Amino acid sequence: MSPTDLRARDRAVVWHPATHFGDLEQNPPVPIASASGVWLKTPDGREILDAIGSWWTSIHGHGHPRIVAAVREQVGRLDHVMFAGFTHEPAVALAEALIAAAPRDDVREPSYAKVFYSDCGSASIEVALKLSYQRRVLCGQTDGRSGKRRFAALRNSYHGETLGALAVCGSPAWREPFGSLLHDALYLPAPSQADHAHADLASEHPEHRPELGADSPEADAAVAALEAHADELSALIVEPIIQCAGRMVMPGAGFYRRLAETCRACDIHLIADEIAVGFGRTGKLIASEWSGVVPDLMCLSKGLSGGVLPLAATLIRNGFEAPFHGSPSNTFAHSHTFTGNPVTCAAGLASLAVFAEERTLEGLPARIAHMERLRLQLTQRHAAVIESRQAGMVAALVVDRERGPADGRLGLALRRAAMDRGVLLRPLHDTIYWMPALNVGEAELERIAAVTSEVIDEVLGR
Repeated sequence: MSPTDLRARDRAVVWHPATHFGDLEQNPPVPIASASGVWLKTPDGREILDAIGSWWTSIHGHGHPRIVAAVREQVGRLDHVMFAGFTHEPAVALAEALIAAAPRDDVREPSYAKVFYSDCGSASIEVALKLSYQRRVLCGQTDGRSGKRRFAALRNSYHGETLGALAVCGSPAWREPFGSLLHDALYLPAPSQADHAHADLASEHPEHRPELGADSPEADAAVAALEAHADELSALIVEPIIQCAGRMVMPGAGFYRRLAETCRACDIHLIADEIAVGFGRTGKLIASEWSGVVPDLMCLSKGLSGGVLPLAATLIRNGFEAPFHGSPSNTFAHSHTFTGNPVTCAAGLASLAVFAEERTLEGLPARIAHMERLRLQLTQRHAAVIESRQAGMVAALVVDRERGPADGRLGLALRRAAMDRGVLLRPLHDTIYWMPALNVGEAELERIAAVTSEVIDEVLGR
């Protein structure tokens, strides 16, 4: 089957995500036949360097042999069984491993007690929102009309596109088409550190502003809003360290820490959306570790399975589940058909094993530093780059949109120019970002940087 034939068949029957039908003529989907490491391969043998981890999922690269072997072995033994009334080793072992690896208040004892599995990031957010709300109901803190029944989120945030998750997305562009269907959330301001450097996260280096964002005007306003609305807020949801879909804005580890302290003082549950930033993306396994924060509910997905299969989990703090005991009417009535699927859980276990076996986190500082050198070189070279920031293995370059194409489709033009050169970039309008697999090689990072430089020249001018 030729790529041309596959595109024609695709156009006839498939509706692609985040894609306007009018763009498909000039930018048809690229057929991919195989993938290995950070490389995708088309049916005709062309190689494409995956600089964004296939939408932030690929942690150890495509086709990692450890994960592939685990999936093959598990699917041959137990492919699926309903998780209501049954259990199996992969789900239990993965839950144990996640609880052991999660941030904790006391090094001697885990802070989390339960793991609720679901199928995707948006679903894990829905689980967290519903758990928070139902706990308030069971504790007599809301009757559904008054009391602690609302949620707070940050402006510019993104948490998914199911209706509950969409309601706490802080960007009107996501919400407005479905506004009449959504619950009423409280949106808080967040700072944007235009020159955020990875060193800004490192609390062991106090000269590098570990409290970055904590004393900002936005933090003061956010805290004031939380305190003013504490009687009606069930939970605050936050993306720690990076607002990924929000053009990779980095508010500062101190800002997140201050919000967490306010939530604890005001009896507001803290939900951490670690879906995109977890599993090493920021240089630690869990991004909340940079701020010393242990949220009440923590949502994981994307890299949870190594980016191989759809899997999500919501981690629940020890004691949070107490009100759900007692009467059968206290049951959390939420389920997914493929909850705790054995094959996806086996992939998650294998991914965690790769972290240990390959000492992935220990190897990140050198890669982070190399990425930083490349990012700063680009920033200095191109006048069109007006902001440049980084946290861990996530780098972002904001370009001057006034230099962009007349039709306003800057992100599309940048993406197309990169694909012409065999690199997958998917800019967020004026923000070019890099988020490759954590084991990306130096030469591959340099290729990403070189193509980014060429693309800026082509689309925005020298």
